[in-house]
Amino acid sequence: MPSNQTPNYSLSQWSRDDRVLMDDFNADNAKIDAALKEHAGQLAMLPFCGNCQICTQTYTGTGTFGEDNPKSLYFSYPPKLVVIVGPNGIFMIMVHGSPHALFPNSSPPPYNMCITWNGNYVSWFGNHVKSQMNASGAAYYVVALCSKS
Repeated sequence: MPSNQTPNYSLSQWSRDDRVLMDDFNADNAKIDAALKEHAGQLAMLPFCGNCQICTQTYTGTGTFGEDNPKSLYFSYPPKLVVIVGPNGIFMIMVHGSPHALFPNSSPPPYNMCITWNGNYVSWFGNHVKSQMNASGAAYYVVALCSKS
């Protein structure tokens, strides 16, 4: 009989004076087999856990805006959802395929936004430096969900 057990799976741990029995080994092998089966099942589910990667980056605004000065971001994979947070907590949400952005906490909301999606790039411009999220010298933080498939 083992005098100790491992902390995670309660596998047998013998000391010199313990009597070693075949039943202990068989019980340990059954525990290991069950744990490996559970782990294999979890690994098999990974491909179905989503096809996105979280991408982050920052940029510093240049103060330009408008159709002749679009802002662009490049990602390792095609972006599907992009959130940009700027000064004073103002943020913009862009959803792949939509030509317009959402500004949930901006009052009044910026208008005339134009977004272009092209592979791993997203570009946009607005009719004001605020709507373009490009105030001169301001720090902007970007979080995107990018498609790996």
